[in-house]
Amino acid sequence: MSNDLVWAMGRKEEAGFLVEREFLDGDPRKIEYVDTTLDMGDNPLFEAGRMYAGREVKPEHIPTKMMWSSKKHRPYDVFMQRGLILVSQEFKDIVEKLEPSTHQFFPIEVVYKDGSHARPMYFFNVCVRLDTMNRAHATAKMLHGISWDPSSGEFIFSKDQIGSRKVWIDKHVIHGLFFSNDIKTEIEKEKLTGAAFNGFPVF
Repeated sequence: MSNDLVWAMGRKEEAGFLVEREFLDGDPRKIEYVDTTLDMGDNPLFEAGRMYAGREVKPEHIPTKMMWSSKKHRPYDVFMQRGLILVSQEFKDIVEKLEPSTHQFFPIEVVYKDGSHARPMYFFNVCVRLDTMNRAHATAKMLHGISWDPSSGEFIFSKDQIGSRKVWIDKHVIHGLFFSNDIKTEIEKEKLTGAAFNGFPVF
């Protein structure tokens, strides 16, 4: 990895308010992981319904259809609903180009309240689970051997532990979804909507 920043991705409501939306089928609370082998960190038992632990999930119970209420504000390229991150075809193409055949994308049809087509989207599940904090440089403290406390110091990540990965879950960071600099650059270049980024140094 040649860049000196990695990026945590948050979401932003482009409309300036939370657009009403809801899944019309499925049940995210019941989505199960394929591999539930113990791995210490966040969600060490890979409990059903707790998404983004960094492993593949089974297709059962994943929604296939969603209602989006605003025709004025088209569904963004990235948004979240009930713990699932939904992304557009354009977002999927970027990830697949830079890290092919690694993560899961489950299609979800988004419609307006009247049933008319709004936009095809995907539930984006990250399938890489790593421990990427640079313990020699980070000043944040580890709580109970499980998660780094962002209020206790600085997050600094390790180039060696990240390696060539482009998208991953850090198993010791709560909500620890991270992107490489080149993916973040592509997302901004394509002017994709709904994503917000916060950068962290890498040594």
